[in-house]
Amino acid sequence: MTDLAVLAVAFGAIPLGAIVLDSFRGWIAAHRDLAWSGLAGVLVFLGLAHAMAYVLETKPFLFDGSSEIGSILFLAAGLSLGGVLGWVLFEKPFIRTEPLRVVWAATAFLALHSAGDGLVLGRSFVGPGFPIVSIDFVTMSATIIHRFVEGAIVLVPAFAGALRVRSSFLLLTVSLAAIPAAFLPGFLAGAMGIAAGGGVARTLSTFLASMEATLALLLVVRGFVPILISGRGPRWILWVLAGFIGISVVHFLVE
Repeated sequence: MTDLAVLAVAFGAIPLGAIVLDSFRGWIAAHRDLAWSGLAGVLVFLGLAHAMAYVLETKPFLFDGSSEIGSILFLAAGLSLGGVLGWVLFEKPFIRTEPLRVVWAATAFLALHSAGDGLVLGRSFVGPGFPIVSIDFVTMSATIIHRFVEGAIVLVPAFAGALRVRSSFLLLTVSLAAIPAAFLPGFLAGAMGIAAGGGVARTLSTFLASMEATLALLLVVRGFVPILISGRGPRWILWVLAGFIGISVVHFLVE
């Protein structure tokens, strides 16, 4: 049986490895359109397509399916909170240097996404007949790529903002939120019972996914798109498509 601690630590730590991209700062700066548009495509999939698909999939299970209005209000609150977070990071005088607004928003996205994925991982280790986790070369490779690219979403804006290696690495540590999140479903199951604890963990996952969706929307529209349209020509659109399709294929191999 695969130990949850091993998977959780590995899952949380993989984005830290993206710091090796620091050696390619010059190349990334010279190919700005490619790097930013490719990551924009990744964000569109992870933060919009994937997150909202998860929200819609789990909505019928909220409140045990007994309150349609309650579920809608709950998810609307998550969407609103993510939007408020994005608004504060981009529009309020929280950060005065424009590139750093993108950096902090990307860091917040990585933290939310990591916590949400950690909860999903932890739920696989709760209940009879578990864990339901496929461990093979293809799955592991796709997971590493998936998490590495998420680290790049933070680092590429950090490089544009001229952050030093140490500061960039510290930002990536928010990915470690996946570790405590992975143990939370087990804790809830022990404290509340498998059924109730599983329901709370699923509800929390859904709420985080709804927050992630609106934050990602603002990150793409307010952070990435203005930089892309300031470039030369429409080629960035092709790279957005490439990033979206590429991360979709990676997820096909994982899920």
